Amino acid sequence: MAESATPPPEATADEPYHAGGRESYGWLASFALHAMVFLVLAWSTLPPLPLSTTFSLQGEPPPAERIDEAIDLDDVSFDLATDDLSQPLAASAPPLAAPTPDAMAASPTAAVDLSTLLADSAIASPTDVNLSVVAGVGTDGRSDAGKAALVAAKGGSPASEAAVARGLKWMAEHQNPDGTWSLVHNVGACRGRCDHPGKVPGKDPFGDSLASATGLALLPFLGAGETHEHGRYRRVIRNGLRALVRLGEIDEDNPGLSWSDSGRMYAHGISAIALCEAYGLTKDPDLRAPAQAAIAYLAYAQDPQGGGWRYTAQQPGDTSVTGWQIMALKSGVLASLQAPKRVASRATAFLDSASTADGTRYGYLAAPEPVEGEEAPAYNGTPTLSAVGLLCRMYLGWDQSDERLKQGVERLAKEGPRSGNFYHNYYAAQAIFHHTGGVGPVWREWNDAVRDQLVEQQSTRGHERGSWWVEGPHNDRGGRLYTTAMATMTLEVYYRYLPLYQSEAVNTALPD
Repeated sequence: MAESATPPPEATADEPYHAGGRESYGWLASFALHAMVFLVLAWSTLPPLPLSTTFSLQGEPPPAERIDEAIDLDDVSFDLATDDLSQPLAASAPPLAAPTPDAMAASPTAAVDLSTLLADSAIASPTDVNLSVVAGVGTDGRSDAGKAALVAAKGGSPASEAAVARGLKWMAEHQNPDGTWSLVHNVGACRGRCDHPGKVPGKDPFGDSLASATGLALLPFLGAGETHEHGRYRRVIRNGLRALVRLGEIDEDNPGLSWSDSGRMYAHGISAIALCEAYGLTKDPDLRAPAQAAIAYLAYAQDPQGGGWRYTAQQPGDTSVTGWQIMALKSGVLASLQAPKRVASRATAFLDSASTADGTRYGYLAAPEPVEGEEAPAYNGTPTLSAVGLLCRMYLGWDQSDERLKQGVERLAKEGPRSGNFYHNYYAAQAIFHHTGGVGPVWREWNDAVRDQLVEQQSTRGHERGSWWVEGPHNDRGGRLYTTAMATMTLEVYYRYLPLYQSEAVNTALPD
Protein backbone atom coordinates (compact mmCIF):
# COMPACT_ATOMS: atom_id res chain seq x y z
CA MET A 1 0.00 0.00 0.00
CA ALA A 2 2.77 2.47 0.96
CA GLU A 3 4.84 1.90 -2.15
CA SER A 4 1.89 2.23 -4.51
CA ALA A 5 0.61 5.45 -3.02
CA THR A 6 0.95 8.59 -5.08
CA PRO A 7 3.77 10.72 -3.64
CA PRO A 8 3.13 14.34 -2.83
CA PRO A 9 4.46 17.03 -5.23
CA GLU A 10 7.57 17.73 -3.20
CA ALA A 11 8.84 14.13 -3.31
CA THR A 12 11.61 13.27 -5.78
CA ALA A 13 13.18 10.11 -7.17
CA ASP A 14 16.11 10.56 -4.79
CA GLU A 15 13.78 11.00 -1.82
CA PRO A 16 11.06 8.40 -2.21
CA TYR A 17 7.69 8.99 -0.52
CA HIS A 18 7.27 7.01 2.71
CA ALA A 19 3.65 6.28 3.61
CA GLY A 20 4.63 6.08 7.25
CA GLY A 21 5.71 9.72 7.34
CA ARG A 22 3.57 12.70 8.28
CA GLU A 23 2.84 13.33 4.56
CA SER A 24 0.56 10.23 4.57
CA TYR A 25 -1.96 11.71 6.99
CA GLY A 26 -3.96 13.48 4.29
CA TRP A 27 -4.25 10.29 2.24
CA LEU A 28 -5.42 8.31 5.26
CA ALA A 29 -7.97 10.95 6.20
CA SER A 30 -9.33 10.99 2.66
CA PHE A 31 -9.54 7.19 2.58
CA ALA A 32 -11.33 7.06 5.93
CA LEU A 33 -13.79 9.77 4.89
CA HIS A 34 -14.68 8.01 1.62
CA ALA A 35 -15.01 4.69 3.41
CA MET A 36 -17.40 6.19 5.95
CA VAL A 37 -19.51 7.78 3.20
CA PHE A 38 -19.64 4.46 1.37
CA LEU A 39 -20.76 2.61 4.50
CA VAL A 40 -23.45 5.19 5.33
CA LEU A 41 -24.82 5.04 1.79
CA ALA A 42 -24.79 1.26 1.79
CA TRP A 43 -26.54 1.09 5.17
CA SER A 44 -29.22 3.60 4.16
CA THR A 45 -30.05 1.79 0.93
CA LEU A 46 -30.04 -1.81 2.17
CA PRO A 47 -33.53 -3.29 2.50
CA PRO A 48 -34.65 -3.97 6.06
CA LEU A 49 -33.88 -7.40 7.41
CA PRO A 50 -36.88 -9.72 7.25
CA LEU A 51 -38.57 -9.79 10.60
CA SER A 52 -38.79 -13.57 10.52
CA THR A 53 -35.03 -13.97 10.90
CA THR A 54 -35.06 -12.76 14.47
CA PHE A 55 -38.69 -12.07 15.42
CA SER A 56 -40.44 -15.37 15.82
CA LEU A 57 -41.92 -17.28 18.69
CA GLN A 58 -40.89 -20.55 17.06
CA GLY A 59 -37.23 -20.38 16.10
CA GLU A 60 -34.19 -19.80 18.27
CA PRO A 61 -33.64 -16.02 18.67
CA PRO A 62 -30.19 -14.50 18.80
CA PRO A 63 -28.60 -14.69 22.28
CA ALA A 64 -29.27 -11.01 22.99
CA GLU A 65 -32.97 -11.44 22.19
CA ARG A 66 -33.60 -14.93 23.57
CA ILE A 67 -37.17 -15.71 24.53
CA ASP A 68 -37.24 -17.66 27.77
CA GLU A 69 -39.74 -20.24 26.58
CA ALA A 70 -40.69 -20.85 22.96
CA ILE A 71 -44.29 -21.52 22.06
CA ASP A 72 -45.97 -22.56 18.84
CA LEU A 73 -49.09 -20.47 18.35
CA ASP A 74 -49.26 -20.23 14.57
CA ASP A 75 -52.34 -22.41 14.40
CA VAL A 76 -54.15 -20.93 17.39
CA SER A 77 -57.72 -19.98 16.56
CA PHE A 78 -60.87 -19.57 18.57
CA ASP A 79 -64.31 -20.74 17.59
CA LEU A 80 -66.72 -17.81 17.60
CA ALA A 81 -69.73 -20.10 17.46
CA THR A 82 -69.16 -21.98 20.72
CA ASP A 83 -70.57 -19.38 23.13
CA ASP A 84 -74.29 -18.97 23.61
CA LEU A 85 -74.96 -15.34 24.53
CA SER A 86 -78.45 -16.18 25.71
CA GLN A 87 -77.01 -18.02 28.70
CA PRO A 88 -76.36 -16.11 31.94
CA LEU A 89 -72.81 -15.19 32.76
CA ALA A 90 -71.07 -18.08 34.47
CA ALA A 91 -69.47 -17.69 37.87
CA SER A 92 -66.21 -18.89 36.37
CA ALA A 93 -64.87 -19.47 32.90
CA PRO A 94 -62.62 -22.31 31.76
CA PRO A 95 -59.29 -21.29 30.22
CA LEU A 96 -59.30 -20.92 26.46
CA ALA A 97 -57.64 -23.67 24.49
CA ALA A 98 -56.92 -24.34 20.86
CA PRO A 99 -60.02 -26.01 19.37
CA THR A 100 -60.11 -29.46 17.84
CA PRO A 101 -59.49 -29.84 14.09
CA ASP A 102 -63.25 -30.36 13.56
CA ALA A 103 -64.06 -27.16 15.46
CA MET A 104 -61.40 -25.26 13.53
CA ALA A 105 -62.87 -26.46 10.24
CA ALA A 106 -66.30 -25.21 11.29
CA SER A 107 -65.00 -21.89 12.59
CA PRO A 108 -65.25 -18.85 10.30
CA THR A 109 -61.99 -17.76 8.74
CA ALA A 110 -62.55 -14.06 9.35
CA ALA A 111 -63.30 -12.47 12.70
CA VAL A 112 -66.73 -11.02 13.33
CA ASP A 113 -67.04 -7.35 14.16
CA LEU A 114 -67.79 -6.69 17.82
CA SER A 115 -71.15 -5.19 17.00
CA THR A 116 -72.35 -8.48 15.51
CA LEU A 117 -71.38 -10.36 18.65
CA LEU A 118 -74.33 -8.76 20.44
CA ALA A 119 -76.94 -9.86 17.91
CA ASP A 120 -78.43 -12.63 20.07
CA SER A 121 -77.55 -11.22 23.45
CA ALA A 122 -80.17 -11.11 26.16
CA ILE A 123 -78.46 -7.96 27.42
CA ALA A 124 -80.37 -4.87 26.31
CA SER A 125 -78.76 -3.26 23.30
CA PRO A 126 -79.96 -1.58 20.09
CA THR A 127 -81.26 -4.06 17.55
CA ASP A 128 -81.16 -1.82 14.51
CA VAL A 129 -77.39 -1.38 14.20
CA ASN A 130 -76.36 -0.77 10.59
CA LEU A 131 -73.76 -3.51 10.43
CA SER A 132 -72.78 -2.64 6.86
CA VAL A 133 -71.47 0.66 8.19
CA VAL A 134 -70.11 -0.34 11.59
CA ALA A 135 -68.33 -3.43 10.29
CA GLY A 136 -66.29 -1.39 7.83
CA VAL A 137 -64.23 0.50 10.39
CA GLY A 138 -60.54 0.21 9.61
CA THR A 139 -57.10 1.74 9.43
CA ASP A 140 -57.08 2.63 5.72
CA GLY A 141 -56.77 6.31 6.58
CA ARG A 142 -53.19 5.81 7.76
CA SER A 143 -51.85 5.58 4.22
CA ASP A 144 -49.84 8.59 3.09
CA ALA A 145 -52.56 9.79 0.71
CA GLY A 146 -55.32 8.91 3.15
CA LYS A 147 -53.74 10.93 5.94
CA ALA A 148 -53.42 14.04 3.80
CA ALA A 149 -57.04 13.86 2.68
CA LEU A 150 -58.42 13.20 6.16
CA VAL A 151 -56.33 15.88 7.85
CA ALA A 152 -57.74 18.41 5.41
CA ALA A 153 -61.32 17.14 5.67
CA LYS A 154 -61.56 16.51 9.40
CA GLY A 155 -59.90 19.54 10.93
CA GLY A 156 -56.20 18.83 11.14
CA SER A 157 -53.66 21.43 10.10
CA PRO A 158 -50.09 21.70 8.88
CA ALA A 159 -49.18 22.75 12.42
CA SER A 160 -50.79 19.67 13.98
CA GLU A 161 -49.09 17.34 11.51
CA ALA A 162 -45.75 19.04 12.17
CA ALA A 163 -46.34 18.49 15.88
CA VAL A 164 -46.98 14.78 15.23
CA ALA A 165 -43.75 14.54 13.23
CA ARG A 166 -41.78 16.19 16.05
CA GLY A 167 -43.41 13.90 18.60
CA LEU A 168 -42.37 10.80 16.66
CA LYS A 169 -38.83 12.08 16.32
CA TRP A 170 -38.61 12.65 20.08
CA MET A 171 -39.94 9.15 20.71
CA ALA A 172 -37.38 7.60 18.37
CA GLU A 173 -34.55 9.47 20.09
CA HIS A 174 -35.58 8.06 23.48
CA GLN A 175 -35.69 4.40 22.54
CA ASN A 176 -33.33 2.22 24.56
CA PRO A 177 -30.56 0.28 22.76
CA ASP A 178 -32.41 -3.01 23.30
CA GLY A 179 -35.54 -1.72 21.54
CA THR A 180 -37.55 -0.94 24.67
CA TRP A 181 -38.78 2.34 26.03
CA SER A 182 -39.17 3.28 29.68
CA LEU A 183 -41.39 5.77 31.45
CA VAL A 184 -38.14 6.79 33.17
CA HIS A 185 -37.12 8.16 29.79
CA ASN A 186 -34.03 10.14 30.80
CA VAL A 187 -31.79 7.31 32.03
CA GLY A 188 -30.57 6.11 28.62
CA ALA A 189 -29.49 8.12 25.59
CA CYS A 190 -31.32 11.19 26.88
CA ARG A 191 -28.67 11.52 29.62
CA GLY A 192 -30.99 13.64 31.72
CA ARG A 193 -31.44 16.36 29.11
CA CYS A 194 -35.26 16.11 29.37
CA ASP A 195 -36.91 16.61 32.72
CA HIS A 196 -40.01 15.03 34.27
CA PRO A 197 -39.31 11.30 34.00
CA GLY A 198 -42.01 8.97 35.24
CA LYS A 199 -42.04 8.03 38.90
CA VAL A 200 -42.01 4.28 38.52
CA PRO A 201 -40.98 1.86 41.29
CA GLY A 202 -38.44 -0.86 40.63
CA LYS A 203 -34.83 -1.79 41.27
CA ASP A 204 -33.86 -1.31 37.64
CA PRO A 205 -32.79 2.26 36.72
CA PHE A 206 -35.58 2.26 34.15
CA GLY A 207 -38.17 1.32 36.74
CA ASP A 208 -40.69 -1.46 36.30
CA SER A 209 -42.34 0.01 33.22
CA LEU A 210 -40.72 -1.46 30.11
CA ALA A 211 -43.76 -3.32 28.77
CA SER A 212 -46.18 -0.43 29.33
CA ALA A 213 -43.78 2.14 27.92
CA THR A 214 -42.74 0.07 24.89
CA GLY A 215 -46.32 -0.64 23.87
CA LEU A 216 -47.33 2.97 24.49
CA ALA A 217 -44.39 4.37 22.52
CA LEU A 218 -45.14 2.16 19.50
CA LEU A 219 -48.76 3.30 19.23
CA PRO A 220 -48.09 6.83 17.88
CA PHE A 221 -45.83 5.42 15.15
CA LEU A 222 -48.48 2.91 14.11
CA GLY A 223 -51.17 5.58 14.34
CA ALA A 224 -49.26 7.64 11.79
CA GLY A 225 -49.06 4.67 9.40
CA GLU A 226 -45.43 3.93 10.21
CA THR A 227 -44.60 0.21 10.46
CA HIS A 228 -41.55 -2.04 10.48
CA GLU A 229 -42.09 -2.38 6.71
CA HIS A 230 -42.97 1.20 5.72
CA GLY A 231 -41.87 4.67 6.67
CA ARG A 232 -38.81 6.40 8.01
CA TYR A 233 -38.90 4.67 11.41
CA ARG A 234 -38.84 1.08 10.19
CA ARG A 235 -35.87 0.02 12.32
CA VAL A 236 -37.18 1.81 15.41
CA ILE A 237 -40.51 0.00 15.13
CA ARG A 238 -38.91 -3.33 14.23
CA ASN A 239 -36.70 -3.20 17.31
CA GLY A 240 -39.64 -2.12 19.45
CA LEU A 241 -41.80 -5.02 18.26
CA ARG A 242 -38.99 -7.48 18.91
CA ALA A 243 -38.59 -6.11 22.41
CA LEU A 244 -42.33 -6.22 23.05
CA VAL A 245 -42.56 -9.91 22.23
CA ARG A 246 -39.42 -10.59 24.24
CA LEU A 247 -41.06 -8.91 27.25
CA GLY A 248 -44.17 -11.06 26.91
CA GLU A 249 -44.86 -13.68 29.53
CA ILE A 250 -45.87 -17.24 28.70
CA ASP A 251 -47.63 -18.95 31.60
CA GLU A 252 -48.44 -22.62 31.26
CA ASP A 253 -51.49 -22.16 33.51
CA ASN A 254 -53.02 -19.43 31.34
CA PRO A 255 -53.61 -19.23 27.59
CA GLY A 256 -51.74 -16.89 25.35
CA LEU A 257 -49.15 -14.18 25.82
CA SER A 258 -49.38 -11.48 28.47
CA TRP A 259 -47.53 -8.44 29.74
CA SER A 260 -47.41 -7.14 33.27
CA ASP A 261 -45.27 -4.52 34.93
CA SER A 262 -46.08 -1.71 37.33
CA GLY A 263 -48.94 -0.95 34.94
CA ARG A 264 -50.30 -4.50 35.40
CA MET A 265 -53.26 -5.13 33.04
CA TYR A 266 -52.75 -1.68 31.55
CA ALA A 267 -49.49 -3.08 30.20
CA HIS A 268 -51.32 -5.98 28.61
CA GLY A 269 -54.02 -3.90 26.93
CA ILE A 270 -51.57 -1.36 25.54
CA SER A 271 -49.11 -4.01 24.33
CA ALA A 272 -51.92 -6.05 22.76
CA ILE A 273 -53.12 -3.00 20.82
CA ALA A 274 -49.61 -2.41 19.49
CA LEU A 275 -49.16 -5.99 18.29
CA CYS A 276 -52.65 -6.21 16.79
CA GLU A 277 -52.23 -2.92 14.94
CA ALA A 278 -48.78 -3.86 13.66
CA TYR A 279 -50.15 -7.16 12.37
CA GLY A 280 -53.29 -5.57 10.95
CA LEU A 281 -51.32 -2.94 9.05
CA THR A 282 -48.76 -5.34 7.57
CA LYS A 283 -50.21 -8.86 7.80
CA ASP A 284 -46.66 -9.95 8.64
CA PRO A 285 -47.08 -13.67 9.42
CA ASP A 286 -44.55 -13.51 12.23
CA LEU A 287 -46.81 -11.10 14.10
CA ARG A 288 -49.96 -13.18 13.81
CA ALA A 289 -49.08 -15.68 16.55
CA PRO A 290 -48.17 -13.20 19.31
CA ALA A 291 -51.09 -10.90 18.39
CA GLN A 292 -53.60 -13.76 18.50
CA ALA A 293 -52.04 -14.99 21.73
CA ALA A 294 -52.48 -11.53 23.26
CA ILE A 295 -56.19 -11.63 22.45
CA ALA A 296 -56.39 -15.12 23.96
CA TYR A 297 -54.99 -13.90 27.26
CA LEU A 298 -57.27 -10.85 27.18
CA ALA A 299 -60.30 -13.15 26.96
CA TYR A 300 -58.97 -15.31 29.79
CA ALA A 301 -58.26 -12.31 32.05
CA GLN A 302 -61.78 -10.86 31.82
CA ASP A 303 -63.79 -11.00 35.04
CA PRO A 304 -66.14 -13.91 34.28
CA GLN A 305 -68.83 -12.55 36.58
CA GLY A 306 -68.82 -8.79 36.16
CA GLY A 307 -67.37 -8.63 32.63
CA GLY A 308 -64.67 -6.00 33.16
CA TRP A 309 -60.90 -5.99 33.60
CA ARG A 310 -58.72 -4.54 36.31
CA TYR A 311 -55.15 -4.97 37.55
CA THR A 312 -54.92 -8.76 37.63
CA ALA A 313 -56.57 -11.55 35.67
CA GLN A 314 -60.28 -12.10 36.40
CA GLN A 315 -60.38 -9.37 39.05
CA PRO A 316 -63.63 -7.32 39.19
CA GLY A 317 -63.15 -4.58 36.63
CA ASP A 318 -62.79 -0.83 36.48
CA THR A 319 -63.72 1.36 33.53
CA SER A 320 -60.22 2.70 32.90
CA VAL A 321 -58.47 -0.66 32.51
CA THR A 322 -61.52 -2.07 30.69
CA GLY A 323 -61.27 0.68 28.08
CA TRP A 324 -57.77 -0.42 27.00
CA GLN A 325 -58.84 -4.06 26.76
CA ILE A 326 -61.87 -3.26 24.61
CA MET A 327 -59.67 -1.16 22.34
CA ALA A 328 -57.26 -4.09 22.10
CA LEU A 329 -60.12 -6.42 21.27
CA LYS A 330 -61.31 -4.02 18.58
CA SER A 331 -57.78 -3.80 17.16
CA GLY A 332 -57.69 -7.59 17.04
CA VAL A 333 -61.02 -7.75 15.22
CA LEU A 334 -59.83 -5.19 12.66
CA ALA A 335 -56.78 -7.39 12.10
CA SER A 336 -59.03 -10.44 11.48
CA LEU A 337 -57.96 -12.13 14.69
CA GLN A 338 -60.54 -14.03 16.70
CA ALA A 339 -62.05 -13.94 20.15
CA PRO A 340 -64.87 -15.78 21.93
CA LYS A 341 -68.34 -14.29 21.57
CA ARG A 342 -68.84 -14.08 25.31
CA VAL A 343 -66.14 -11.40 25.71
CA ALA A 344 -68.26 -8.69 24.12
CA SER A 345 -71.48 -9.55 25.97
CA ARG A 346 -69.67 -9.61 29.29
CA ALA A 347 -67.98 -6.28 28.55
CA THR A 348 -71.40 -4.81 27.79
CA ALA A 349 -72.67 -6.11 31.12
CA PHE A 350 -69.80 -4.37 32.91
CA LEU A 351 -70.47 -1.06 31.16
CA ASP A 352 -74.14 -1.37 32.13
CA SER A 353 -73.08 -1.75 35.76
CA ALA A 354 -70.67 1.22 35.62
CA SER A 355 -73.08 3.66 33.98
CA THR A 356 -75.53 6.09 35.50
CA ALA A 357 -79.23 5.36 35.36
CA ASP A 358 -79.66 7.28 32.09
CA GLY A 359 -76.64 5.58 30.49
CA THR A 360 -74.93 8.81 29.46
CA ARG A 361 -72.13 8.86 32.06
CA TYR A 362 -69.74 6.32 33.56
CA GLY A 363 -67.90 5.87 36.82
CA TYR A 364 -64.75 4.04 37.83
CA LEU A 365 -66.29 0.88 39.30
CA ALA A 366 -69.62 -0.85 39.06
CA ALA A 367 -72.29 1.16 40.86
CA PRO A 368 -72.98 -0.13 44.38
CA GLU A 369 -76.03 -2.31 44.70
CA PRO A 370 -78.89 -0.48 46.46
CA VAL A 371 -79.78 -1.74 49.91
CA GLU A 372 -83.40 -2.75 50.32
CA GLY A 373 -85.36 -0.05 52.04
CA GLU A 374 -82.65 2.59 51.51
CA GLU A 375 -82.28 5.23 48.85
CA ALA A 376 -79.82 4.29 46.13
CA PRO A 377 -76.48 6.12 46.58
CA ALA A 378 -75.66 8.89 44.12
CA TYR A 379 -73.61 7.71 41.17
CA ASN A 380 -72.77 10.49 38.76
CA GLY A 381 -69.67 9.24 36.96
CA THR A 382 -66.79 11.45 35.78
CA PRO A 383 -66.13 13.20 32.46
CA THR A 384 -62.96 11.19 31.73
CA LEU A 385 -64.48 7.80 32.46
CA SER A 386 -67.60 8.84 30.58
CA ALA A 387 -65.42 9.40 27.52
CA VAL A 388 -63.97 5.91 27.97
CA GLY A 389 -67.38 4.32 28.46
CA LEU A 390 -69.02 6.07 25.51
CA LEU A 391 -66.21 5.11 23.14
CA CYS A 392 -66.48 1.50 24.27
CA ARG A 393 -70.25 1.59 23.72
CA MET A 394 -69.64 2.62 20.12
CA TYR A 395 -67.13 -0.18 19.65
CA LEU A 396 -69.63 -2.64 21.11
CA GLY A 397 -72.43 -1.68 18.77
CA TRP A 398 -74.46 1.25 20.05
CA ASP A 399 -76.08 3.00 17.12
CA GLN A 400 -75.19 6.59 16.29
CA SER A 401 -78.80 7.64 16.87
CA ASP A 402 -78.90 6.21 20.40
CA GLU A 403 -80.06 9.09 22.59
CA ARG A 404 -77.80 8.05 25.49
CA LEU A 405 -74.76 8.21 23.23
CA LYS A 406 -75.83 11.52 21.72
CA GLN A 407 -76.35 13.20 25.09
CA GLY A 408 -73.13 11.84 26.52
CA VAL A 409 -71.00 12.97 23.59
CA GLU A 410 -72.59 16.42 23.47
CA ARG A 411 -71.86 16.88 27.17
CA LEU A 412 -68.22 15.92 26.61
CA ALA A 413 -67.89 18.37 23.75
CA LYS A 414 -69.53 21.18 25.70
CA GLU A 415 -67.11 20.70 28.61
CA GLY A 416 -64.19 21.12 26.22
CA PRO A 417 -60.65 19.74 26.45
CA ARG A 418 -58.80 19.73 29.77
CA SER A 419 -55.36 21.26 29.79
CA GLY A 420 -52.84 18.78 31.14
CA ASN A 421 -55.31 15.88 31.27
CA PHE A 422 -53.92 13.98 28.28
CA TYR A 423 -55.84 10.86 29.22
CA HIS A 424 -59.18 12.67 29.11
CA ASN A 425 -58.43 14.47 25.86
CA TYR A 426 -57.30 11.25 24.15
CA TYR A 427 -60.53 9.39 24.88
CA ALA A 428 -62.84 12.38 24.47
CA ALA A 429 -61.35 13.21 21.07
CA GLN A 430 -62.06 9.70 19.82
CA ALA A 431 -65.59 9.57 21.23
CA ILE A 432 -66.57 12.93 19.74
CA PHE A 433 -64.82 12.23 16.43
CA HIS A 434 -66.51 8.89 15.89
CA HIS A 435 -69.97 10.08 16.87
CA THR A 436 -69.84 13.18 14.68
CA GLY A 437 -67.81 11.64 11.86
CA GLY A 438 -65.34 14.49 12.23
CA VAL A 439 -67.76 17.02 10.75
CA GLY A 440 -70.20 19.62 12.02
CA PRO A 441 -70.11 22.36 14.65
CA VAL A 442 -69.85 20.06 17.69
CA TRP A 443 -66.69 18.44 16.35
CA ARG A 444 -65.21 21.66 14.97
CA GLU A 445 -65.49 23.53 18.26
CA TRP A 446 -63.96 20.67 20.25
CA ASN A 447 -61.27 19.91 17.70
CA ASP A 448 -60.15 23.49 17.22
CA ALA A 449 -59.70 23.84 20.97
CA VAL A 450 -57.80 20.60 21.65
CA ARG A 451 -55.71 20.78 18.47
CA ASP A 452 -54.52 24.34 19.08
CA GLN A 453 -53.96 23.65 22.78
CA LEU A 454 -51.69 20.69 22.06
CA VAL A 455 -49.75 22.45 19.33
CA GLU A 456 -49.16 25.39 21.65
CA GLN A 457 -48.04 23.18 24.56
CA GLN A 458 -45.46 21.12 22.66
CA SER A 459 -41.84 21.76 23.66
CA THR A 460 -39.83 23.40 20.88
CA ARG A 461 -36.35 23.84 22.38
CA GLY A 462 -33.36 21.68 23.10
CA HIS A 463 -33.51 17.93 23.59
CA GLU A 464 -37.12 18.23 24.77
CA ARG A 465 -38.19 19.49 21.34
CA GLY A 466 -41.20 17.50 20.14
CA SER A 467 -42.31 16.30 23.57
CA TRP A 468 -45.06 17.45 25.93
CA TRP A 469 -45.09 18.14 29.62
CA VAL A 470 -47.89 19.90 31.49
CA GLU A 471 -48.94 19.29 35.07
CA GLY A 472 -52.03 17.14 35.22
CA PRO A 473 -53.58 13.87 36.41
CA HIS A 474 -51.29 10.81 36.07
CA ASN A 475 -48.54 12.89 34.45
CA ASP A 476 -46.08 12.62 37.36
CA ARG A 477 -46.30 8.84 37.32
CA GLY A 478 -46.24 8.44 33.55
CA GLY A 479 -43.73 11.20 32.91
CA ARG A 480 -42.83 12.95 29.70
CA LEU A 481 -42.93 9.78 27.61
CA TYR A 482 -46.53 9.10 28.65
CA THR A 483 -47.71 12.66 28.00
CA THR A 484 -45.93 12.76 24.64
CA ALA A 485 -47.45 9.49 23.46
CA MET A 486 -50.96 10.50 24.50
CA ALA A 487 -50.71 13.98 22.97
CA THR A 488 -49.34 12.62 19.70
CA MET A 489 -52.11 10.03 19.42
CA THR A 490 -54.73 12.70 20.11
CA LEU A 491 -53.42 14.72 17.16
CA GLU A 492 -53.64 11.58 14.99
CA VAL A 493 -57.38 11.24 15.59
CA TYR A 494 -58.20 12.39 12.05
CA TYR A 495 -56.81 9.26 10.43
CA ARG A 496 -56.01 6.73 13.17
CA TYR A 497 -59.39 5.06 12.64
CA LEU A 498 -61.90 5.96 9.98
CA PRO A 499 -65.11 7.48 11.37
CA LEU A 500 -67.22 4.73 12.86
CA TYR A 501 -70.60 5.66 11.40
CA GLN A 502 -69.58 7.12 8.05
CA SER A 503 -69.82 5.43 4.66
CA GLU A 504 -66.14 6.16 4.07
CA ALA A 505 -65.40 3.69 6.84
CA VAL A 506 -66.58 0.98 4.46
CA ASN A 507 -65.21 2.07 1.09
CA THR A 508 -62.43 4.63 1.34
CA ALA A 509 -62.29 6.44 -1.98
CA LEU A 510 -58.98 8.15 -1.29
CA PRO A 511 -56.33 8.60 -4.00
CA ASP A 512 -53.47 6.09 -4.07
